[in-house]
Amino acid sequence: MNLHLATGDFFGETLRQFDAGGFGLSETRYLPRTTLPRHSHESHYFGFVLRGFYRERFERTVRSCEPSTLLYHPAGELHSQQFDQTAVRLFRIEVRPQRLQYPARPNVSITGRDFRGGSHVQLTQKLYHEFRERDAVSHLVIEGLALELIASLARDTADPKKTLRQPPRWLNQAHDLVLSRYLGSLTLGEIAAVVGVHPITLAREFQRAFGCTVGQMVRRERIKFACRKLQAADESIAEIATASGFYDQSHFARTFKKLMGLTPAIYRTYHQD
Repeated sequence: MNLHLATGDFFGETLRQFDAGGFGLSETRYLPRTTLPRHSHESHYFGFVLRGFYRERFERTVRSCEPSTLLYHPAGELHSQQFDQTAVRLFRIEVRPQRLQYPARPNVSITGRDFRGGSHVQLTQKLYHEFRERDAVSHLVIEGLALELIASLARDTADPKKTLRQPPRWLNQAHDLVLSRYLGSLTLGEIAAVVGVHPITLAREFQRAFGCTVGQMVRRERIKFACRKLQAADESIAEIATASGFYDQSHFARTFKKLMGLTPAIYRTYHQD
């Protein structure tokens, strides 16, 4: 029997929560080696992985969830989760159904999907920062950021040009090469030679398939690597900057804030017990 959870109900231990403008924000902790049964939710929601790793099953798909992964679950979607050997923390943005309904306008539609970087993740980081550091006008800021996030995702869903097609094999090989060597020195020419295409073809098709350039993906992967290290307490930010492939701490801090929406120091404060 599949469980159907009412608005506001979630598995795990709720650490903090806040409601603003039809959005329910919460931070939840899940114990290591926990398995959640197949279930659905009455409301749409975004889940943002703050720390830890887990696997999620929905429809016939299994996806790996890691820090800085943003997931969107439509209301009624059946899914289950299996958590790793470390504790997991999730920041959740629950969307009340009325927030997607507007008089005399079609209802807002968003497909279930996940994001590993880009503007959607940046918006979510800003939301989490506002959620953690609330003041007298935070409810307005949170509502505005949440609506901006919904609008951005709905526009992607509605744009037929952004419909994903299956990348050719050589493009997947290029993608895998970037993910395996992002901490090293890579050039477009080197990648193109390995996969057997012209650098111009590589640059054009990579951007079309993955929504970013090779350089942007390398930078994003380095920041994700830094996020994992910042969750530990045994290295300084300067050491992490060097290990992540940045010239110096200043360059690292600028890039981190641009992609994540907050400084490495604040990120470390939020993501450590």
